[in-house]
Amino acid sequence: MPAPQITQGVTHSGSLVSANVRPDIERVLQVLKPYQSPFLQILWFYNRPAKEVRNAYGRFSWFENEFFPHQAAVTAPIEAQGSPQKLLLNASNISAPDIFQLDDIILIEETDQMGFVSAKSPGQATISSIDGTGDLRTITEASGFIKVIGSRNSEYAGTRQAVTTKEVEQYNYLTIFSESIATTGRAQAGEHYTDGLTHDELVEKRIEEMKLQIERYLLFAPEQGYATAGNYRTTWGHGFMGRIKSNINNYSSTLTEDAFDEHLKEVFARGSNRRLHICGSNQLAAINRFVKSRYELNPQPAIKAYGIRLQEYLTPFGVVDLLWNPVMDGKFSDFGFTIDTDRVRLRYMAPDKKGSRKFRIEENVETPGIDGTTTKILFDVGLEIHNEECHGILRKV
Repeated sequence: MPAPQITQGVTHSGSLVSANVRPDIERVLQVLKPYQSPFLQILWFYNRPAKEVRNAYGRFSWFENEFFPHQAAVTAPIEAQGSPQKLLLNASNISAPDIFQLDDIILIEETDQMGFVSAKSPGQATISSIDGTGDLRTITEASGFIKVIGSRNSEYAGTRQAVTTKEVEQYNYLTIFSESIATTGRAQAGEHYTDGLTHDELVEKRIEEMKLQIERYLLFAPEQGYATAGNYRTTWGHGFMGRIKSNINNYSSTLTEDAFDEHLKEVFARGSNRRLHICGSNQLAAINRFVKSRYELNPQPAIKAYGIRLQEYLTPFGVVDLLWNPVMDGKFSDFGFTIDTDRVRLRYMAPDKKGSRKFRIEENVETPGIDGTTTKILFDVGLEIHNEECHGILRKV
């Protein structure tokens, strides 16, 4: 037996056996949780309910249509020709020559002249002056529009040719999000200094992490598609970035009030009169700065609060709800997604034999006989965005 260790004189902290000194540890585990997932929360709980998908490929689609176009953009100068002078519209100088029908009354924005379609064939239209005898002037700029504002009908006229737009199918795919937590039997039986380390608490933490992952995916995913390996298929759906092609506006350094208003003017041209603008911290700070600059503060000798808490941005075109999304970091801190929430919806796979595929926790999926527990977490979801022209993206480049 070894000789005992002896302390001479006063027993002090330095003379204690370090392995026998009980640490003073806070019992609550301080988990860093800096992010929220506002877009997913809106899709999950908004008054427009999510809808299940029953297609075995995870593909879902919808049809979209629009009113018959009333104007076409001038893409190149159009020289007036002939006597009297007329304009010949075709794919080389106008964006959509086939929207013009025989006897349409048109307005040329550049010259403020009226005319009518005096001849029509596939891919081109001839425009004459409204009375058929005057001269039309040359269009000198590749800008502006030629608008249809009526039809030129004589007395006792017959029926005009019937025209209408066709519906277009849009589609997206569901994406399977799957993660797991596994702990051994001894890890479950043992005690820890803090909370948050039990199997169930680790599962709860993993669910929160997956919510943030899905939030990023539904906003940023630029592509959609599928791949097949052997007998099994993988699908991935696009997010907001991959669906929106219209109303994408850029600013170069600092966002200004004028640039923000111009963006909103485009977005509000179609759809409802209310939008949700989800943006990163830098963009929201820029909006806050130009809003604050509009207010004059008269501080009292003692001031307890200073600043602007802006939740609604009012424009002549509609109302914008501003929402900060901390998930939008990196370059996306200078991005903003302007969303018509009446036209977005969460889609999810229909239930299978094990239950819900929208979200479920599968316990005890470990191999039988294994000394431990594995829990699987599953989301099988996608994003449906109707009428992408009603949404927009504002970004710094």
